[in-house]
Amino acid sequence: METLMSNKFILTATAFLLGTSMGIADVPKVAVDIAPVHSLVSKVMTGVGNPDLIIPAEASPHAYQLKPTNAESLENANLVFWVGKDLTPWLEKGLSSLASNASVSTLLDVNGIELLDFREGALFEAHDHGEHDNHDDHEKDSHKAHREHEDHSFEWAGVFELAKGTYNWSFSKVDGSYADPAMKMVILKASDIEAVEEKAEALLESSSFDTKKHNEQLVAQEKSFSLNFDSNKNMTVFKIKIEQSGKYTFFTEHMPFEFETNEHFLKDASGTDIEPILQEPDGDHHDHASHDGHEGHDHGAHDPHAWLSPNIAKVWLNVIAAKMSEADPQNAKIYFSNAKTAIENLDNLIVEVKTILDPIKDKKFVVFHDAYQYFENDFDLSASGAISLGDASDPSPARLAEVRKRVVDEGIECVLAEPQYKKGLVKAVIEETNSNTTVIDPLGVKLKPGPELYEQLIRNLATNLAGCF
Repeated sequence: METLMSNKFILTATAFLLGTSMGIADVPKVAVDIAPVHSLVSKVMTGVGNPDLIIPAEASPHAYQLKPTNAESLENANLVFWVGKDLTPWLEKGLSSLASNASVSTLLDVNGIELLDFREGALFEAHDHGEHDNHDDHEKDSHKAHREHEDHSFEWAGVFELAKGTYNWSFSKVDGSYADPAMKMVILKASDIEAVEEKAEALLESSSFDTKKHNEQLVAQEKSFSLNFDSNKNMTVFKIKIEQSGKYTFFTEHMPFEFETNEHFLKDASGTDIEPILQEPDGDHHDHASHDGHEGHDHGAHDPHAWLSPNIAKVWLNVIAAKMSEADPQNAKIYFSNAKTAIENLDNLIVEVKTILDPIKDKKFVVFHDAYQYFENDFDLSASGAISLGDASDPSPARLAEVRKRVVDEGIECVLAEPQYKKGLVKAVIEETNSNTTVIDPLGVKLKPGPELYEQLIRNLATNLAGCF
């Protein structure tokens, strides 16, 4: 009798464990791009399962390279939640190839949220683009239209603000070959594309040019260069010597983005990407068909940092619950219940954060890069400007000087740093000023991934910002 009862217990326990195992096996495998969104998905999945995080919080989403474990998570995923290509254009190709069988939810495409455009320039309220201020909008538009309907000897022009020194311009094979075996280029000391384009075209069309090969040096001058790409190398690199700090306009026979894979084309001596402050054509180059796998420079059409709005996060929670329920109907009640609780908690968080930030609503502050306007909109704040012109590049010495002047002239009290960027850059802005600085983190670098991260992230943003004054 005792043996019979014992066997019955074993069979019952075994059946329970098997049932539990089957239940777990039925839970969809979920992959999420960044830690704040991963936190929202984790909230919805509480008690059912755990999503995989693709991009660690300490890594920049703009330039992350997938590791084998990340690729495996995408390959095994039934559901993928990501912000969208405006944040991680390089991930789009990975989703189409690795997660082809998964249901992919692009959160920036969700109905019920208002997407914001990036604010123009580093200083939002008063932009100074040098000689461009001499041209009104009509003239600029007319010129652009003219360029679009007329053949030119160059496909692309970009203005860079460069300090004295040597830079690397790299060209890579794409799909096993260079877009062309050679390309002509002109570098002129000028800040206005329109003002020097005729001179550039004449130089590009001239039969007189200097041929440059791998690792050879170009000096900015009124001369055309023919860049010959080394077919034996996956990347051909040219040295560009800048003898005097200032703005330089590059004209290239072909789109430079046609020669990019994992490397950006212009870097300084430390390997930091240098972004153009103006370019024609001026659209986001990630839309170019050849660069689906390119790790991002600037973003696309919209500011992608929408997760920093708790009000948008509430909308996303309902979407996440609906997608999870569609894939896993047996746990639908749990997903929607978890989402409801999470939304209520965010409502309480919004009240708490408003209380923290109300005393500083009229204070002036500068952010490192323009990532916080969704947060600002939720809590009635307004940044005076940003240090960096792009998310994936450090500002030039000239940009730092420009922002520092603004800080001094307007008595800006706080300049915000981020853990993903060099602290010395902010120090250079506030040196010998009365401004304070503190670190704010839009991704949750020092926070434990999981359901609690999102609320901690928003609360930390508020307390650190308020503590700067």
